[in-house]
Amino acid sequence: MPSEDDLFLPGRRHVLGLGLAGMAASALPMPAACAFAGASMAKRLDDLLDATASGYGTVGYSAAVLRRGRLVHVRHAGLADRDTGARITARSVYPIFSVSKLFLIVELAKAVGRGALDLSTPLARVRDGLPEAWRGITLAQALAHVSGLPDYIPDFVAPTEDQALAAIRDKPLRFATGTRNDYNQTNMLFARMALEQASGAALTALAARQFRAAGMRRTGYHTGYPDGAVRLPGLVSSYRPILGRGGLPAPFALPSMPNYAFGSTGVFTTMADMVRWSQALLRGDLLPLGALRASWPPFPMPGGAAAWHSHGWEYYRHGDVTIVGHGGDVRLVWRHFFRTADPGDCATVIYFDNGGRSTFDRHRLATLLADLVMPGAARATELWEEELFRGLASGRWRQAIDLLDAAAPPDAVEAIVNRVGYDAMQILDVEAALFPFAWNVQRFPGSSNAHDSLGEACRALGRIEAARASYARALALDPGNARIAAILRDLASPPAAN
Repeated sequence: MPSEDDLFLPGRRHVLGLGLAGMAASALPMPAACAFAGASMAKRLDDLLDATASGYGTVGYSAAVLRRGRLVHVRHAGLADRDTGARITARSVYPIFSVSKLFLIVELAKAVGRGALDLSTPLARVRDGLPEAWRGITLAQALAHVSGLPDYIPDFVAPTEDQALAAIRDKPLRFATGTRNDYNQTNMLFARMALEQASGAALTALAARQFRAAGMRRTGYHTGYPDGAVRLPGLVSSYRPILGRGGLPAPFALPSMPNYAFGSTGVFTTMADMVRWSQALLRGDLLPLGALRASWPPFPMPGGAAAWHSHGWEYYRHGDVTIVGHGGDVRLVWRHFFRTADPGDCATVIYFDNGGRSTFDRHRLATLLADLVMPGAARATELWEEELFRGLASGRWRQAIDLLDAAAPPDAVEAIVNRVGYDAMQILDVEAALFPFAWNVQRFPGSSNAHDSLGEACRALGRIEAARASYARALALDPGNARIAAILRDLASPPAAN
């Protein structure tokens, strides 16, 4: 039987669900979705990873898929460093940015489970001298990112925690607490403070115990702040798209953050270690499964919808599937999928890369990988959305939209294209979003929503006359739409003087 690390060797493609030599397949029977001819499922997973890497010009990546806590597929591909030609291997170390929050989240759940921490605690009990508007905000609201707090990480990060809070204490709340979702790092700063206060130990010490319990061998918090760079054996080089995504991505120097930011970032790890951590988490080795699952309910918003975060986890639900996890930067994601009524029926996907020609939705890639081993993990239209977005990002819009229009369910096409337009606005740029929005207007001229979306993109680009025309057409098709009418009144007003 190969060693555990051998399962992660470069270029290896594995479907492990049916057992390797010397491993008892009967120890944990695989569900029907994974009781497949291994090569066929491995090919489907690799084909999706290959299409993604090719479409977005990814330099190098590592990916792992687990089903019911058992590793069923792992892959390392591409380059760790473009200049030297060093390849991604099982020993490649990645900075995981906000995926680091997972370790804080688990420590918080442990503290709550043993009664050391109450998430209804107001921030006034976490730190003295806070502005009045902050004092009543609870830890639960901070972890759901509905606090409205200003963000301490804008374009500049203060050298100390005290200076960071002093820099934002006189800023107003971004919105009334509990009324909106708005992810920011100040929320996690307070979460780290509360954990350390309740536990009497630093997050780094608590997480180090977690790493040891999971058998993680090459994982830790690191920083070169303020002047140095993190240097670790096997550390991948990082890359960013150039403007317009027209050429090779440019080398990117990792930002170094001060230690007080470790509630948000700072962990470096390998794919093998993250698989070990995931398996330990799902076995209940890191905290009791009851306490873990108690951190997975939705956080309700005033209108009845769930917040995008709950207890620090990213949170999403569709149909009978709940999805929790966390992304990091625009390149990495840990995502766990489970049947809401049966959390043991689950899949976990970990995806890390070091950049590429274009950014893309790593969450959607993780979801599509999960769907291959746990059918229903993805929404019905999610693969169409990914293929269309990939075509847009890689300069093959016309081919991708023609394929979608010919093959997708006719009643789903407008919504798919509209979603890809908004994805483009958030992930690529507003200019890219004009392609899907303009196509929808031409294809569905009687849709108020199509004209509304195009108007929004034109307005964001400062093309006010085009925006007015689009919004006017949208209102003509939906005369009772008060929101669009208000936008048109705003566009008709002269710009405010500086």
